[in-house]
Amino acid sequence: MADEETAPEQGELAITRTGDKLRLAREAAGLSLADVATRTRITQRHLDAIEKSDFSELPGRTYVTGFARAYARAVDLPETEIAASIRRELEEDQYGARPVYEAYEPTDPARLPTARLTWTLVIIALLLVSAYGVWRFLSVEPDEALIAAQNQAAEDSEAPATQAATATAPAKTGASVAANAPVVLTGLSEVWIGFDDAKGKTENWRTLDPGETYEVPAAYIEQFTLRTSIPQALKVTVGGRDVGPIGPADTLVKGISLKPADLVARAGGGTAATAPAATPAPKTAR
Repeated sequence: MADEETAPEQGELAITRTGDKLRLAREAAGLSLADVATRTRITQRHLDAIEKSDFSELPGRTYVTGFARAYARAVDLPETEIAASIRRELEEDQYGARPVYEAYEPTDPARLPTARLTWTLVIIALLLVSAYGVWRFLSVEPDEALIAAQNQAAEDSEAPATQAATATAPAKTGASVAANAPVVLTGLSEVWIGFDDAKGKTENWRTLDPGETYEVPAAYIEQFTLRTSIPQALKVTVGGRDVGPIGPADTLVKGISLKPADLVARAGGGTAATAPAATPAPKTAR
């Protein structure tokens, strides 16, 4: 009888890993792993590794804690507690996996590492450093392949009539605006912007973080036009005046005149003056 009564407690105590808590909360909320991946923008492979407490599959200690906190938010668990539990498990895994200390006598030739072993370790270390450098470059630098694909998509899909429309005269507007009024771009979310020359070639580009502002230089206003692939994520103001959306959502637009008068004309309904090209932006996996 005593064994039967204690059996349920042992079953409950078996669930002690943080990954089990996250998985049970996800299942209780009726979410799939793909749903959590969509909410957190973390790959399913990494989420699965967290549920299994298999931290060796993740890039590093900082990422383990950050991914676990994001997972906790997605399933309405206290992220601070989850992060603390994850850190404890990392410490346990780190110290539990250490080999038992064994005395080392450096003067004993039989215990000294051979030259081949030394060179092997050096080569492995160099490969790891190179791999880390490549990973950092790919994770920090903007995706130039995506930019090139967006530019090519706009060029291929642009009709001759659209090209002719871009050469029309500036729109007439009743609103007065100073020719040197500051043009400021603000990222509402992370957004890529490019500046095209007279031939439509993107000469300069940058990425704005959420809340970051960028005042367009006077030389850019005269020489370039604006393009972006997420118009709804970009706020454009002229002398502090919001000119409104510069194109349909999730659409690659280009040929947006940066001249203050043209931008104010857009706010007043004179969008025909700039006639930016609009094509669906290619979707890529992050």
